[in-house]
Amino acid sequence: MKQAPEITIAVQDAFQLIKQKQYQQALTKLQPFTDSPHPDLHYLLGICYKSLAEWQSAITSLIYAAKLAPLKTEILTHLAKCYWLSGDLHQAESHYLALYEAEPEALDLHKNLSLLYLEQNQLDMASLWALKGQSLDDSGQLTKILGDVEKTRGNLSEAINYYQQVPQHSPIVFRAIHNLGLCYKLQAKFDHAIQCFKFVHQKAPEHYEPLYNLGDCFFANGQFEQAQQAYNLALKQAPYNPTIHKAINELYWQSGQHQLFATSLLTALESANNRLELIECLAELYWNTNQYRLCEECIQTSGYADTSATLLALRGRLAATNNELNAAFEHFDSANKIVINYDRICEQAKFAIQLGKFSTAQCLLEEVLQAQPDSQLALAWLSVVYQAADKQKHQALCNPDFILTTTLDAPSGYQNTEDFLKELESCLLTLHQGKQAPSEQTLVNGSQISGGLLNRDIEVISKARSQLLKDIEKCLNKLELDPKHPFLAHLRKEKCITGSWSVKLTEQGFHVNHIHPAGWISVVLYINTPNDDSNNGVIEFGRPPLAPPYDFPPFKTVKPQRGQIVIFPSYFWHGTQPFNASDNSYRMTLPLDIGVLNK
Repeated sequence: MKQAPEITIAVQDAFQLIKQKQYQQALTKLQPFTDSPHPDLHYLLGICYKSLAEWQSAITSLIYAAKLAPLKTEILTHLAKCYWLSGDLHQAESHYLALYEAEPEALDLHKNLSLLYLEQNQLDMASLWALKGQSLDDSGQLTKILGDVEKTRGNLSEAINYYQQVPQHSPIVFRAIHNLGLCYKLQAKFDHAIQCFKFVHQKAPEHYEPLYNLGDCFFANGQFEQAQQAYNLALKQAPYNPTIHKAINELYWQSGQHQLFATSLLTALESANNRLELIECLAELYWNTNQYRLCEECIQTSGYADTSATLLALRGRLAATNNELNAAFEHFDSANKIVINYDRICEQAKFAIQLGKFSTAQCLLEEVLQAQPDSQLALAWLSVVYQAADKQKHQALCNPDFILTTTLDAPSGYQNTEDFLKELESCLLTLHQGKQAPSEQTLVNGSQISGGLLNRDIEVISKARSQLLKDIEKCLNKLELDPKHPFLAHLRKEKCITGSWSVKLTEQGFHVNHIHPAGWISVVLYINTPNDDSNNGVIEFGRPPLAPPYDFPPFKTVKPQRGQIVIFPSYFWHGTQPFNASDNSYRMTLPLDIGVLNK
């Protein structure tokens, strides 16, 4: 056995190296003495392994250190954190609770338990522990966590209130103000959000997040030049971040700057050593904008064509454009073997349907619904299987009576609906700034206002939101609850808006057949419509986006009128007939998705 002085020197040297963050060198000092029952040595070993993200080795060392020095709570604190970071949340919780019994006044324990429960989406427990420790906290850390809990719940006003209470002297005040900006962004109060993100950027210029969010706010506000500047500054801080690249290229696309499209990614790849995440981002951008040849070239020259699930899925889609459906199915099968992705499994089921393999498609979709019972995408493709193979089940899942229509009532303060629609239409026209539809959307020849339209702090939009929710609820009350039906089971549950936008279609504008995966019900308010007796702009339900013989005819059509509200399950396939404009006319709608709060 090594002599005690040697061990003491090794521990002292390792401690100094750890202070300098030289963890591998510290390990080299300590590893010759691992057979020694020296608690500090095994504690420092655990710290080194933890810092190097070698969780199991860290846990083993810290458990041994805790046996040798059971009264040292800092060992158990690090052990709990290692369990957390390794994904063993149950053990992390157990250790933190044991520490709390010994030190009920320890602020860090309240903070860590709150964050641990927040990560698991156990929001009531997260709130409980943050509130329990708030009297111990003059730094605002637990107040910020309470804001994070309410933000996760979607209670943005309550979250804003908590973030504003974080003291200006707090070391985490910038994070609180950043999250305050995110709440304003979600509320579409972009001017307030911009102030927050500018403040955080001035105080912490090394971080890219406030710049990226600034870009998003300017973009949603129609301030394209400022958005472009903010995104470019964010890329200087994080040149290989695919989220920023996707955002700036979407800006180029929607603002009509097609000569700049993809240039940020191509420039980054020159110095990025063939980074997979950038190649995947570039290939997806080419696919979303129908640049199939460039998409294919990007994949084939990447070196990842057979090992990236994202690129394999894109290869499947490209094969399908050439009607190579067996190849498409196999590419998706390979992708899902690398990484299980439920949306991708639904897309694989689509190819099985096109090949006439209905039982295969049904098995794939039932696998998704087992994991995600409310998957609108899985229900949509299952409806196609039923339409092809079981008409009775299709009728039960896609009953045309689930499509409800009503007329918008006049909000308070307006003599009639027409006066209100004129004011709403005028407001929305000023917000339609984009020259081209978003690259991932289903509309052709038109523009779209995104960014949570009904959250915008504009009086006429707020009145539209309130009146729509009242009129929708009255319609839904006509349906009968059925606990076993994937749509009717949620009728009496608490609901929230999960998305809202406006679409303006111009000459030959239309929506390809699609569904709304983020909703439970989807709603469209028609603000301006063709005034004729033709099929101009008619909405069709039940026609999936497939080639013959599976492009089934619609089971219901609606010829919308100005002021009409159409309500339907989000998994219903729907699209529109092309809009034939005359005299600079247009078709304008305000759609929204409503989801269910599963508490």
